[in-house]
Amino acid sequence: RLDAGAFASDEPSDVIHELQDMRVLAHASHSTIEGGDFSLSDDELKIMEAMPHPAWLPQSMENRIARDVDRTRGIVAAYETFVGEVDPTWPTLIFATSVEHAQTVAALLSSQGVAARSVSGTTETSIRHNVVDEFRRERVNVLVNYGVFREGFDAPKTRVIIVARPVYSPNLYFQMIGRGLRGPLNGGDHECLVINVHDNIDNFDRELAFAELDWLWGNGTVRPSH
Repeated sequence: RLDAGAFASDEPSDVIHELQDMRVLAHASHSTIEGGDFSLSDDELKIMEAMPHPAWLPQSMENRIARDVDRTRGIVAAYETFVGEVDPTWPTLIFATSVEHAQTVAALLSSQGVAARSVSGTTETSIRHNVVDEFRRERVNVLVNYGVFREGFDAPKTRVIIVARPVYSPNLYFQMIGRGLRGPLNGGDHECLVINVHDNIDNFDRELAFAELDWLWGNGTVRPSH
């Protein structure tokens, strides 16, 4: 039980930092890569403005983002720079922008010799379980997903999270990156690298969720080694 008084402070950020110091949670470092510049259609803008606390962009907007070739290449290049050139054995979980986007990113990584697989809510359950098991056993280095693994996903050795799906809800964002924040005392690693893709929606002025969490990145910003 986490009753009042269990930690030095009841502030959520202070509790997380204390759990990191206790090695229950991993320390989080991060980097941001540029995504693309997009605009919502009139109908999509009405959908977003009708929701007081939108979590995701409309599916039609996500599909357009997913089809941006330069953005997808940038995600693959970021993996190579921050993971492949540093330690390609780091288990990496990527949150893609659509089912097809997950398949494309996994295929591009595979073409470069990376052991990568994609899964989504449309993937047959038995296949998804097998792929996740291969990821846990570190036979698959990169798991690219769409619409799954926000919660209830147990792969404590996940070392890198790439958030390539625009998310506006801090709670959902925490669920996503929480897949990599298990510390050594919780079966995980001492550190997790979170790479955020920063897309600009020029007619929607709300910040993406990660922009509100500067306090989380205790180890600062990670830059390419070269």
